[in-house]
Order: sequence, then structure tokens, then C-alpha cells
Amino acid sequence: MMLCWVSVVTWEGDQGEEAEYRSMRRFVAELAWLSRLLHELTMDNVTPIPLKCDNQAAIYIAKNSVFHERTKHIELDCHFVRQKLMEGLVSLSHVSTKHQLADIMTKPLTGLNHRSILGKLGVLHPPI
Repeated sequence: MMLCWVSVVTWEGDQGEEAEYRSMRRFVAELAWLSRLLHELTMDNVTPIPLKCDNQAAIYIAKNSVFHERTKHIELDCHFVRQKLMEGLVSLSHVSTKHQLADIMTKPLTGLNHRSILGKLGVLHPPI
């Protein structure tokens, strides 16, 4: 889920290290575009832009240049994300699955978890 200020701009729901990594690559590409747009509009953008992922394997692939036989087919995606990390456009960190805001769009949640995530997204509840 990509937030711009407090608004959701885009989101994807994928599982597995390869799917998460491909989503990460698409998000980084969107962030690069948004960063260039803000620069052209003479707006200061804060870099690095924090990018949070709940998949440790995808984070490891992004931060390390060692490719294994099973990740060779996503090598171009790896190079792009790693390049943007090294340029300082994004910073990558782990977020616990319990605190993943995108869960509101991809998983059934209890009422308490649903309200908690809505609050973090800045969505107000109507009075009951």
C-alpha cells in the first residue's frame, strides 16, 4: 500500500517472496515517478522514502547482490530496487505482519484490528 501524505495512492496484494519482490519493484518505480513529479512541481520531497515490507526474504534479496539459481529470473527487478536503495530514494525496513496496513484490503480482520488500521490510515468512523 502506498500512502502519499495520509491518502492511499495505490496498493497490491501478493504473497510469497517473488510476488512480494515484484510488487516492491513496481512500488519503487511509482515512487521514483512521484519523486520526479514533485521535483518538477518544485515541491521538496523527503528522501529516503520509507518502504516497509513484511517479507524478510524479499528484503534480503533487495539488500544483497548475491543471486541464487532460483532468483535469477527476477534479477532485473533486483537491480532496479537495489539501485534506488543505493541512490537513497527509498529506505527498506521490515514491518511485522501484525502491523501491515495493507491487510485491511487483503485479509479478513476482527473489528478491533479493522478499526485500528482505519485509524492509522486517517479514516474517521461515523458515530454509531
